[in-house]
Amino acid sequence: MKRRVAVLIRVYDRIEDLKYNLQIIKQTWTEFDYHIIVVSNGYPDGYRIDADSVRVIDNFVALEHNAGHKKGNSQLLMEGQKCIPSDCDYTVILEADTWIYGDRTIKEYIEFMEEASNIVWASADWYDKDYALAVDFAVIKSNFIRNNPNLFDFEDYPESYIANYLRDAGVGFRWITENMPVHVPSYVAKYPYVDDSTQKRFYVFPKSKMVTHHIEFLKGGMSQKKRYFNIVAKYDFFKEEMVSNKGWQRFKMYFWIRLSKLFIKKSWFQKKYYRNITQ
Repeated sequence: MKRRVAVLIRVYDRIEDLKYNLQIIKQTWTEFDYHIIVVSNGYPDGYRIDADSVRVIDNFVALEHNAGHKKGNSQLLMEGQKCIPSDCDYTVILEADTWIYGDRTIKEYIEFMEEASNIVWASADWYDKDYALAVDFAVIKSNFIRNNPNLFDFEDYPESYIANYLRDAGVGFRWITENMPVHVPSYVAKYPYVDDSTQKRFYVFPKSKMVTHHIEFLKGGMSQKKRYFNIVAKYDFFKEEMVSNKGWQRFKMYFWIRLSKLFIKKSWFQKKYYRNITQ
């Protein structure tokens, strides 16, 4: 019998992203028996999940109140953690717009955490200058969530909050290196495969076969996101957006991501620190 793993997905308005994400999970995540939890706080604003999507969700929670932009992410996670089944030793937290082809990366980090008793969290290194752990995709020991109900009680700098929380709890984390680097430095005006927001975040991670972030930063919108996903997957999952020369396209992704590591960063000259957060 396959081990059960919880998948906690949060969504506000990324309803179309969620629909495709659920299809990807159901069709390509095969290593474990996944219990899918979806928590939405978009219903008060009219963002309703379609019936086909709801049918493949094991535990669906629609909140009647949205705590707002800064607290909304925390609200979704704190409500969702109540639904994690007792027989799920691990929980994957996932943004609705974060798509991953296959669950090889999840399996790899669960196997590592099985051997490392003090490691309770695995995700990408979010900031260059301070300790911060990505919350768009993370693998977490469920017992740590159960025993720490305030783990997701953040407002500002959620990634730094999580790093600080683990430090204070005396436990460790593992960086998911396949999803790094996450950003290019803010002084870089334009860069391939990076969004145009102030964060300057990559939206493709070919090593983990992940595509993420908001479609409004992509010239072709959802169609372009599907094409990127087909490229990192090495397979035309989305038949309506078939891509030729996937090998060459992946090579370009790898090239620009690796080249970005040559940009001057603060971490070259100073050690990482734990951000002081006042909430």
